Amino acid sequence: MDHPAVLFLLRAIHVVGGVLWVGGLMIVTFFLLPASRTLGPAAQPMLQDIMGRRKLPVYLMSVAIATTLAGVLLMIRNVSLTDGAWARSPMGIGISVGAATAIVALVIGMTVTAPAAKRLGGPPKPGAAPLTDEERARLMRRTAIGGRLVLVLLAVSALTMATARYY
Repeated sequence: MDHPAVLFLLRAIHVVGGVLWVGGLMIVTFFLLPASRTLGPAAQPMLQDIMGRRKLPVYLMSVAIATTLAGVLLMIRNVSLTDGAWARSPMGIGISVGAATAIVALVIGMTVTAPAAKRLGGPPKPGAAPLTDEERARLMRRTAIGGRLVLVLLAVSALTMATARYY
């Protein structure tokens, strides 16, 4: 894992993946969901296309998982090279705080936000009644709250990781 090409690839996946994860979530949280809320039931075909056919929740979760795994592998490398001393250093502690908040964000995204978004934008099940206005509002609220919470956690993560070398 110490090969320069492997380290480059892991860092690229981690940094670019983080940018795509946060950027995609910002678009959904600050633009897509508010516009869908404004349009009400008329937004359902658009949501079904973006969330169901184009699989935006799957894309965001895939990017989040790849980003997290690459970061974990980089941390394991740093810890193993220093027999754990790196993890106890100010930089290691800062990176660890960022990693912990990103992992919590990933768990919230996978257990709260993505399932609500999938239900909201997925095609109606055969024989099932379409979403009522109340169900749609509840799912949109859950997706918006989950998205905002994940964004806050990712902001903490990015800030602590970006500044960890200066502690």
